[in-house]
Amino acid sequence: MATVRPRRSPTLRRCPRCKTVGRLYRSHARNAFERFMKMFSPTLALYRCHQCNWRGYMFRRFKSQSRFAFWMTLLGIVLGSILGVGIGWFLLLRFVEVVLGR
Repeated sequence: MATVRPRRSPTLRRCPRCKTVGRLYRSHARNAFERFMKMFSPTLALYRCHQCNWRGYMFRRFKSQSRFAFWMTLLGIVLGSILGVGIGWFLLLRFVEVVLGR
């Protein structure tokens, strides 16, 4: 006997392009960047409009207990930026040291 999967329900959000309501569905990640965003950003989700075929990121709607995920995402972005600048600065100093021969 075949298993019948329930149809995904659309969100009752408005499409940013065509402004229709009830035609946005969650979309699957297609490439490495989208998988990265899906893994490390619990506040953003991919959506696709079945009316105009728009596809892009929108903020998820959170319940009050899920605000923790929002703050953890924000903290991750800030700490990741600080770490990235620190590593970039370190590499720049090492490069200058090697080039100038100090």
